[in-house]
Amino acid sequence: MLDNNKSDQQKIENEKRNTEKALWYKRMAVSDDGKKIMIDLADHCGYNKTSVCRQQPNSNQTMYCEGIRSVFLYIQDKINRKDSNN
Repeated sequence: MLDNNKSDQQKIENEKRNTEKALWYKRMAVSDDGKKIMIDLADHCGYNKTSVCRQQPNSNQTMYCEGIRSVFLYIQDKINRKDSNN
């Protein structure tokens, strides 16, 4: 019983922390500079590009590029996160 309460409390704390993080990203993204940063990051991180090098496919390079791309996707996910209050 106590373990369930701890687990439930941990879930609540995690959700609060995730909601707070999402608000940080959302505030950043709505500013003029934040919008410019997101455009720059999308380009730099290859958001709209394949992670596979077409000239010389290489699994290590693909993983590296996909890792960079995943950072942008993480940021975008935080910005687009729907609050449980919405």
